[in-house]
Amino acid sequence: MAKVFIGVGHGGPDPGAVAGTFRESDANLYISYGLGEELSKYGVEWKASRNTDEEDRLAEEIAECNSYAPDLAIEIHNNAGGGVGFEVYYQTNGYRSQSIKLAQCVEKRVKESGQKSRGLKTKITLGNTDYFGWLRECKCPAILTEGFFVDNAEDRSKYDTEEELRALGRVYAHGILDYFGVKWEDQEPVLYRVQVGAFADRNNAEKYKEQITDMGYPAYIVEVKDFAD
Repeated sequence: MAKVFIGVGHGGPDPGAVAGTFRESDANLYISYGLGEELSKYGVEWKASRNTDEEDRLAEEIAECNSYAPDLAIEIHNNAGGGVGFEVYYQTNGYRSQSIKLAQCVEKRVKESGQKSRGLKTKITLGNTDYFGWLRECKCPAILTEGFFVDNAEDRSKYDTEEELRALGRVYAHGILDYFGVKWEDQEPVLYRVQVGAFADRNNAEKYKEQITDMGYPAYIVEVKDFAD
């Protein structure tokens, strides 16, 4: 069974980016809920660094992740600085190719959900290592996501309810499932129409419709002039 570790950025005394009463730490948590719930639906095992609004230090996250020994890890954040859209950072170390693939899978689903993407990114130190400790020290393919800009009212408005944030988490999950090659179902329902009879005489069709309606099922008559055998 595939295993995923979810790092939930900020928390407790560290709210992350803030806009009025909107706190990044809360948004990250709701995104993680949707992500974990969707992974569970498809048999993917997962663990999150926090499940409540509590202090979540990066060093502890990384240690917990490496102890869990997952197949991949994702760190959830949201942005600030006046921009707009999603971006994802990938590793440049020994997990580079897998990290890029994971980032591509998640970005694809985010773009399909309607959110603008600022692309796949790296940030490197002067020592030519990954700037983010999460990417540098996790011992598995890992990415760091920035879903939207908290300080951009228009960008934030797409995700200003708990359900919208959970939905973004489900989008991330679909990208992860794509990475694992796991098929998942679209959220849009599929309806199947069933025909229960065909009559040459209209009166017989009307009588049969009444029988179906009396049984509690909706029924209607369609006149077909040309049909294949």
